[in-house]
Amino acid sequence: MEANLEKKLKEICIDLSVKLRGNAGENGNALIDHDLIKLLHSTLDTYKESIQNEGMVSKELVSALLYTCSRFYIQSNYSNNAAELLEEFDKLNSKLLHVFWKSDI
Repeated sequence: MEANLEKKLKEICIDLSVKLRGNAGENGNALIDHDLIKLLHSTLDTYKESIQNEGMVSKELVSALLYTCSRFYIQSNYSNNAAELLEEFDKLNSKLLHVFWKSDI
């Protein structure tokens, strides 16, 4: 497991969470950085490969990922682009399940 990869994921989570706070977009919309979200998904794919044979993962990283995922849902209650936020929430939630689910359980 790569420490640099975990650090990169945490930084992406922080950036996304900060951007999702408030309605920084126009017309009461939350700011959704699609490029950053795409980077998060691709980095999670790489991370999944790196932890394939690991027994444990970083609790701090998992917490950051879950918090970031929940920000999409929470912000949807306060923004005019709720549908788009909920769609991103569903995509990220599914991705996290895919990354951390052990199929041999």
